[in-house]
Amino acid sequence: MTQLPPVRRQVIVPGAVETAFTVFTDEIGHWWPLGDGHSVYGEGGTVAFRDGRVVEHGPGGNETVWGTVLDWEPPHRFRMSWHPGNDEAKATEVEVRFAPVTDDQTLVTLEHRGWERLADPSAARSAYGRGWPRVLDAYAGGTGHGSSPAAGGEPVWLALMHTAGPALAEGASVFSHPDFAEHIAFLRRLDEQGALLPAGPLGDGADGMTVIRVPGAAEVATYTRLAQDGDQSVARGLLQVRVQPWHVSLVGSAPAT
Repeated sequence: MTQLPPVRRQVIVPGAVETAFTVFTDEIGHWWPLGDGHSVYGEGGTVAFRDGRVVEHGPGGNETVWGTVLDWEPPHRFRMSWHPGNDEAKATEVEVRFAPVTDDQTLVTLEHRGWERLADPSAARSAYGRGWPRVLDAYAGGTGHGSSPAAGGEPVWLALMHTAGPALAEGASVFSHPDFAEHIAFLRRLDEQGALLPAGPLGDGADGMTVIRVPGAAEVATYTRLAQDGDQSVARGLLQVRVQPWHVSLVGSAPAT
């Protein structure tokens, strides 16, 4: 069976890395959306990291384990098994990373993988691909992050790293797929906004990189969301994107050719 790529979702939150990590873990019970299919027991319960596990308590006193912590590296990363409401033998894997963008802004990257252990890997991946954005939106709106960055300031550079998505058939060319035109349209919109710098493939496959210059820290969250939702080649699964802060220390003066 062809291995399905992970579901990846990224979100920018105000606050230092330490704060972002603490809110995600210690305060998960305050922001996790227990309704709308995002929990076992639904609204009225709570969820918490406890003794190396993520545990949900239902309103009737029931308890279920969502997963077990496999790696714990505060404040930069944790990894855990994931099987809410299911047998641990069929657990997938969730990893969350926290990286600074500025002194008071953090990029949070969630990756969910291991779909081949499930009875219907494609259906499970698709369902979580719809669910994790809603969960991370709730996290980003949670309390404790601090205030948003002020407009203006120094530009922020981001590298958008593209790889093949689940909609690209094995052995197929990304460039001949009809949705690749959506990627070109997205790049043109970035150019019209004055954000686009170099963009292009890394070899003959689907891997590619786009560098953008965001006017200031206040706009980083917007461009991070655009890279995931505004590029329809990504939204439809032809490509996957990983947003990576690029801390530029030197800019040359040679003219572009």
